[in-house]
Formats: sequence, C-alpha cells, structure tokens
Amino acid sequence: MPVSKVYFSVPPLNDQSTASAGNVFTGGFSTNKGNANIKFAISAQDRLLDTSDLYLTGRIIHVTSTGAPLTLKAGAATTLAEFNANNGAGLQAVTNQNVSNWGGVQNMIKRIFVQSKKSSVSISEHRNYPMYVNARTAWTNNRDNYLVSPLTRYDAAGKEANFINRHSSLMDNQNTAAGSGQMPNIGTQTNPEYGKPFSFKLDTALLNNAQPLHLGNGFLGGLLVNLELNQENGFYYNRFFDSSNGADLNVDGSYYIVKDLRLTGRLSIPTPQDLADYNSQMLLADRFNLINDVNSSVNSSKYTPNAGAVRSIVNLYLDQDQENNRLKNQSDFRIPIGLQRYQQNKNNVRQPQDFVVEVVPNQLTKTKNSGAGAVDASNVVPKVGMVGDAEVRAFFQRAVLNGDLADKCSVGLAEEEASIVAQYDMTRGGTAVTDGCGNNTSANAMGIGIDYTFHMGETSDYRQRDYDAIITSGVNTGDAVLPAERSSTAEITQSYIKNIAGFNSQTLVKSV
Repeated sequence: MPVSKVYFSVPPLNDQSTASAGNVFTGGFSTNKGNANIKFAISAQDRLLDTSDLYLTGRIIHVTSTGAPLTLKAGAATTLAEFNANNGAGLQAVTNQNVSNWGGVQNMIKRIFVQSKKSSVSISEHRNYPMYVNARTAWTNNRDNYLVSPLTRYDAAGKEANFINRHSSLMDNQNTAAGSGQMPNIGTQTNPEYGKPFSFKLDTALLNNAQPLHLGNGFLGGLLVNLELNQENGFYYNRFFDSSNGADLNVDGSYYIVKDLRLTGRLSIPTPQDLADYNSQMLLADRFNLINDVNSSVNSSKYTPNAGAVRSIVNLYLDQDQENNRLKNQSDFRIPIGLQRYQQNKNNVRQPQDFVVEVVPNQLTKTKNSGAGAVDASNVVPKVGMVGDAEVRAFFQRAVLNGDLADKCSVGLAEEEASIVAQYDMTRGGTAVTDGCGNNTSANAMGIGIDYTFHMGETSDYRQRDYDAIITSGVNTGDAVLPAERSSTAEITQSYIKNIAGFNSQTLVKSV
C-alpha cells in the first residue's frame, strides 16, 4: 500500500491574472473579454493520482456589460422590500440574473478533454458537459443536501433557487456611497479574496475513476486537463421569460470572470512493490454526447452509438431556442411537451423494454375516462394531474443512476407542477407590465431513458447496432391545450450514452 499522500495545487499553464481600475475588471478567464480555454498540467512522476480527491477550485466574479461587479443599484439605496422582491417593478438585477438550479457554477464548463503529456490524442472527452451533470446532481441530492453542499461549494440551490437566486450573482461593493444601503466586507477589488469561491469535482471518466492513475513515464507520463468555458448566455438565465418593465433589472450583456483557478488533489507515494504490482489495464465509467431533434408529433430519433458495453442512454429535451438564451433556463429539462407514448428499440426491435410506455392521462387527453364532458389540460388543477408519467420517471432515474431508483432527489411532483404552471404563464395575456411572466427558476430535470444494467452491472453491445426512440407527443402541433409559447416549436435531444470503456495506461489505448 502507498506509504503516504502529498497534497498538490497547480495553476493553469495559461493562467490569467485579473486587474481592476475605475470599478472595471479586466483579465482572468472569460468567454467575453478573456481567454475561454484553460489548460492544467500534472507532471510525470512515479506517483499515483487519487482521482477521488481531485477538485477544481477558484473564484468567480459576476460583472455587468461594462466589466463592473454586479452589485445593488448605484446612486440610491436598495430598500429591503426591493431586495426581497421576487417580481414586480422593484425587481433588482441581482435577482433577475440566475445560475443553474442544479449545477450552479459547474455550468461554466462546456467541454473537458484529458490527454497524456506523451500524446496529443484525447483519452477522455466530454462535450456539453453540464447537462448530464445537472440531471445526475438533481437526482442524487434533495432539498437539504443542496443547502448544505452544492450551494456552498458551487452556488447550486436546487429547488430553492426561487428564493436564493438574489444572492447568486451579488458581488461585494467597494464603491459604497453614503446612504446607499450597501456594506463592503472586502477593502478593495484588488484583494486576492475578492470573488465568490467555488470548488467541485470534474465528473469525467478518467478524472473520477476508482483506480489511481500512474503518472510515471512508463505509463501516462503526466496529464493535461483542458477546459473550455461556456459562453455567458448559456451560463446565466433571466428570472422570467417575459420580464417586467422594472427600471433596475437589466442584466443584458453581463458576463463572468474566473480567477485563481487551481486543480487540487493528493498524490499517493507508492512503495517499489506497489509500482511493480500496478495493473495498467482499467475500466472507465465513460459517456459521450449525441444530438438529435424532435420536430413532429410522431418522431423517430436514431443513433448508431458504436460502443461495445452501453450501460444506459439518457435523453434530455430542450426547446430549440433554449440553449444560449437568457430568456430560458438551460438547466430546465422536461419530457417532450404533450408526451403520449414512446418506445425504445435496438435494431428496430423493442428491447429490453418490449412494450410501449404510455403516459395516461396526458396533456392531449381531451375526454373524461368516465362520464360525459371534455377535459382541457390548461384548466386542470393541479396541472401535473394531466401528466401520468410514473413509468417514464422510474425508467429515467434508473438510466441516470445505473439501474437504481433514487433514494432522494429534487425532482418530485411539486417541482413538475411548478414547471408546468410556469410554462403556461409564459404568455403574458392580461398580466400587468409591472410583473414578469414565466418563472424560469421553476425548473425540472426529467427526460426519457433506458437502463441496460438492471442494477447488476449488465451492458448492451451497440457496435454496428442502432438505437431508436419513437415518440408520440404534442411537439410542433400548436394544440391549444398546450402552453402557447412551446406548442409550435421543435425540441433538441441531448443524448448521453453511458458506457464502459477499457483503457491501458501504458499503451494509452482506449477501447469502447
């Protein structure tokens, strides 16, 4: 066994310092006015990297379009009523601007790829990184968990985002005027501690692995970890789809700056016998992302994953204009609107689910089950009563959680009800212009999935085989009983193929 462990903390190879002058920040890592690509290097050495204790840490600064920290309104005191306002003409910019309910500032990362220092070939790559991480986090943390760990580590508030959001983007103010109602707790913006600290693990196959990684020259020869930042319109979202006419809520053009980044962890110092016994062969819990769409009421989405050991397939659905759009929450995952039924095939045969999954009732149900009279999903209370998705929910969480059902989660019927209500509220109608419509903080984390592990470690061979999801729904139908802002639009499918990959850390060959 390793005789000891040593702590390490490495800055990026291309580290970018920040500067502040005239209440304007420059420098740092940013997709707007800085470098959006970050590269870390862990040197070659005869030590073992324990990835279970590997964290990305740093500080984030939320700034306006001019580069000034986002604080309470300048030149006048913000009243307690305005600070507490969740709607109305007094809504403030710091309340209007939000980060992901489920992933918080983890959503700053768009793509991760990991290389050996001996080769330019990517060993592990994750595109559209935050979406799957958001869904998994929502299904493994309940309300109290979020308030204890994700909130304090990376500003993810879970189902409490509706109330905590006013603190997510609020920065310390060093330009406090007398009577402004603001109090700085850091003397200057050049203070190294300025900015909101964060810390989270990088959820990748190679950097979240059960077996330690040998960094010696005969093996990986060191690691390069490359991060690509998410652009600001994919990181933030406005509180409301249709905002009020409040004078103090504008956050257009605001962006984030990341500074003081470090990749931290521990290296095990092995004995000579440990090095001699090290097994270069390992299995990685991998995943990769494929993209498709749902553009009609009866839609087939087909892939050829070309992976030999698929554990599950997780499908997340977003409106076609939901990504990189502040008017919508990019971490709000919903089943296709008006979902009636679906089936999932392998090579055109329903397996292992040899049945059609029905949603009964569903939002397109127009007649009562017994007795005379019509049903209108837009008028039913509670609205979640028209979404009989118990089977959809069970199969989806098994796909996310490797065959298991969630012991706890943040995605209950109350959250689905709030999400559906918010979708209907996206249409202003007779709502006064002083109020916002369509609360984006009422997010869901649902989708369609299939599990092949059966919670026993099984897999399915998809080499030269097709996966097909045939969905019947209300997508692009314009049906009047559906939320008007969503009923006539196509949807994007973000599919995550979770598979087991073999990797040899001596030859650097990865097999899927």
